[in-house]
Amino acid sequence: MANQKPGEKIIAVTKESSLAASLLRHILHRCGRESCIAVENESSLEKAIRPAVLLVTEEDEVQRLRDCVVCVTEYSLSLLPDFHGMQKIVTYSTEQNGADFTARNIRLLPGGITAFEIVGVGIIGRTRLKTQFPGIAGTALAAASAAIAAGIPFADVLEAMNGMESADWQKL
Repeated sequence: MANQKPGEKIIAVTKESSLAASLLRHILHRCGRESCIAVENESSLEKAIRPAVLLVTEEDEVQRLRDCVVCVTEYSLSLLPDFHGMQKIVTYSTEQNGADFTARNIRLLPGGITAFEIVGVGIIGRTRLKTQFPGIAGTALAAASAAIAAGIPFADVLEAMNGMESADWQKL
């Protein structure tokens, strides 16, 4: 990874989250956020680069937590001792209502659409993803939570995800 440019915001994604990283890159692109860069496999970052947001999606990745401004993770992972004392944690969940962002009413619709609502931070938004990829609601929620934690408005994130066509999902 090249040196970080002034004003550039790094969103690092742990190595097991390639689909979340791809979706996050797509959201950033569709939102016109060229100053935000999603980096897959955060361990490849130079030690001097401090990510603005770190997205951790798997329990075995918790041990690799590094200094970051905001850590985004699944609600149940945030309860592990490794997360105690972190500066700021944003949580998401498809199952726990205590998370900052929750996917509710997940359902498959005719025509290959996965629909659900994202509820969080006093807001709710409907999401209709033109894919029935298994587990996509959780992955989309993780990517959306990381984008919002990086400062992208909730409405812009929803518009970016809802604007994806079936062909976009196949490229991820």
